[in-house]
Parts: sequence; structure tokens; C-alpha cells
Amino acid sequence: MAQGIYATPVDSARARGLLGFDIGVAATAIPVDTNASYWLRSVGDDFTVSDHVVVPRLVASKGISFATVSAIYAKVPDTDIAIWGGSIDVPIIDGGIVKPTLAVRGAYSTLQGIDELELSTYGAELFISKGFGPVTPYAAAGLARSDSTATIDLPSGTRTLTDESNSSRITVGVKISMFIPKLMVEVTQGEERSYAAKVSFGL
Repeated sequence: MAQGIYATPVDSARARGLLGFDIGVAATAIPVDTNASYWLRSVGDDFTVSDHVVVPRLVASKGISFATVSAIYAKVPDTDIAIWGGSIDVPIIDGGIVKPTLAVRGAYSTLQGIDELELSTYGAELFISKGFGPVTPYAAAGLARSDSTATIDLPSGTRTLTDESNSSRITVGVKISMFIPKLMVEVTQGEERSYAAKVSFGL
């Protein structure tokens, strides 16, 4: 669940100018074992697609000269689950014709819509990217942390479970900038291997 709600804007990390902005629709797909006991006991109606949980999201990014900030809102279909999050990209090396772009991204997200569960994620990643005309491949490595608290009502009383965990994230992706729309696809290896894509418009 933590990997599913992680606040990725599905884009290479860089600083946009003050006039720069980007608005798009993205989706992240994460495989689940729908026959596993944890899934069968916690999910009433199966909402997977080909044994993947697909999380669509709206992503809006805005340049603030020295960095880029992104806001993310996601809703899991056929559930009350919603995710709010955001990220900030701060470049270490501004790319150019020869130089690649090297940037740090920080991210935060939180889960809403499940009364019995509180879940938040935090992350920091180092991105490298290099444009070749309209195509920009990129890669990243970093760490993600999740904090969760679950409250379960039992006949004997209420039981509270907590979990704090850290996991590594390795991402590879590509951005294709066409005349108006931009297309991004990326694959991330965390606790599971997830897949994401985004179509966006902006400067």
C-alpha cells in the first residue's frame, strides 16, 4: 500500500522556470496476489485489473525558479480510498546540451478514506536525466519510508497495530515531448515492481 500511494509525479526531476507548469493524468499499477489471505480478508470487492491495483492520479507541477513543486491527488476506483501528496525537485546540476541534469526529489503522501488505517509515506531520491531532442531518459535511486497505524475492533476490545518500514526505490523512465502533449512511462522496483504512465500538457 505504501508503494501504491507514493507521491511520484511520473517525470524526470528538474527545475522549471517561473512560467513553467505541467498538468496531467497518471496511473500507477502494482501487482497483488489476489489469492493471498491478507487480500481476501481485507478486501470486500476485488477491484484489481489483471491482478494489479491501478491508482489513477491527477498531477500538477509548477516551477518556482530554483525548484519544481508538484501536487498529487489520487482516487482508487470503486473504493473510498483517496491519496494526497506532493513533491519538490531541487537541481544539483542544471543540464544542458552536453551536461545531464542531476536533482534531488523529496516526496510525501497520505492515505484517506479508511477509518481503520492511517498511512503516510516519505521519500528522497537522486535523479539523473539527459535530453536527446524530444526524448529524455531518466533514472533514480533513493529511499522510501512508511508509517502506518491500524485499529482493529475485536470482541475482546480494540487492538492497535503499528508499522514503520524503509525500502529502497530504483526507477527508470523516459519522457517523450511532442508538440503539445508529453508522454512519460516509468518502472520502479521497490517492495514490488510498479509501473506508471502519464500524459500531460504544459511548458
